[in-house]
Amino acid sequence: MKVAPSSSGVSALKALQCKVFGTTYNPTQARTGAKVLRQRLQGPSMLAYYPPTVNLRAIEKLAPGLGRLKDVREIQREKDVERKKMLGKGPPKKGEGRRAAMKGKRK
Repeated sequence: MKVAPSSSGVSALKALQCKVFGTTYNPTQARTGAKVLRQRLQGPSMLAYYPPTVNLRAIEKLAPGLGRLKDVREIQREKDVERKKMLGKGPPKKGEGRRAAMKGKRK
C-alpha cells in the first residue's frame, strides 16, 4: 500500500527544485508580474519600425552655410503668419491681450 507524501515534504521538495533550476518559489500562487518582466522590451522594436525623420532645423544648425536648404512647411507657416498679421488677426502685443483688456475694465 502506497502512502501519500506529506504536504510539508512536498513544499520542501518544490523549494529545493526552484533553488536548483533557478525559478521563483511561490507557494501561495501570489501574482508577481514575472510574466510581464520576462517579456522582451517593446521600445527598441517600436523605434526601429518607423524610419528616421529628417529634421532640416538640425541640419541647418550643424551646417549654417548651406543656405539652399529650406523647409517647405516652415516657409508656408511664415507666409500664413505674415498674412494674418496684415489682416490684423495675429497675436496681440505683450500686455494688449484679452486678459489685459479685462483687467482694465475692472478698475
